[in-house]
Amino acid sequence: MGYNDLIETFQSAKVVDFNKADDWDGPDAAYRLRSEYDDEESLADRLALLLDQPGADKLTHLIIGAWNSVCEGDSSEPIATAVVEAAPKLPALQHLFFGEMTYEECEISWINQCDVSPLIKAFPKLESFRVRGGTKLSFSKIQHDTLRELAVETGGLPRSAIREIFLCDFPAIDHLELLLGEENYGFDGGVEDLQPLLSGRLYPKLNWLGLMNSEIEDEIAAVVVNSPIVSRLKTLDLSMGNLSSEGVKSLEALAAFPNLETLNISHHYATEDNIAALKGVLKCNVIAEDRQETDEEWRFILHAE
Repeated sequence: MGYNDLIETFQSAKVVDFNKADDWDGPDAAYRLRSEYDDEESLADRLALLLDQPGADKLTHLIIGAWNSVCEGDSSEPIATAVVEAAPKLPALQHLFFGEMTYEECEISWINQCDVSPLIKAFPKLESFRVRGGTKLSFSKIQHDTLRELAVETGGLPRSAIREIFLCDFPAIDHLELLLGEENYGFDGGVEDLQPLLSGRLYPKLNWLGLMNSEIEDEIAAVVVNSPIVSRLKTLDLSMGNLSSEGVKSLEALAAFPNLETLNISHHYATEDNIAALKGVLKCNVIAEDRQETDEEWRFILHAE
């Protein structure tokens, strides 16, 4: 759940850091482009070199990591534009992770993002899109018929971005992750902003829902158990947040939904007795790892700054 290390696999593909032509290992790998702080070569340069490799037109997985001076506030827009312009040379791309970086490279709430919808729209065969960083993140209204998985990782997801996501037309989505974050780092919404999603009007194929890393996890728990969307979920993920015993008690109402197979509430502040009671009521698999010590004043989420 942490961002201490870079991933080694992405959508079942082995991750290979691409810095020079000798790093090319055929189109079946997930290539990651990233820059060190003092690199003279830009990610756009490395992308151009990647596209020159034999079989690059068959590449299905791509990861964009830390770009030059990201920790100094440089925007993702230049590399986003370069990736969009490269789309005709990547006709087979199915999986894109935009903004993968560790805490040491850049804290999640220091990552300056941009409008990422052009990245999704540029690849008609795209099946999964993951983006990290909520500052200046936005989604222009688009339609995409093959996108099945959308993950938005932030320490604070603005209300404006939440609403923009819900205005997009993604009929094939079956997996949605929203790391909502906290007010100090950009989250300015509430459970009312999730109603278009929870009502069940969006994403008719959705069966995996994550409303994660949230400072209002108890409120989400109280609302989600009465939401139409739950009747078609196989997995509900409320992990990484500040869920307390109060929220866990609310989740006992999920016993009314036999369709639910997995509930993940890891990184929580509930008592062991409340967790035991929840597991006794629900028939689904309850994952409740990483219990935090309760603090009457502060219950921290996992990813904020």
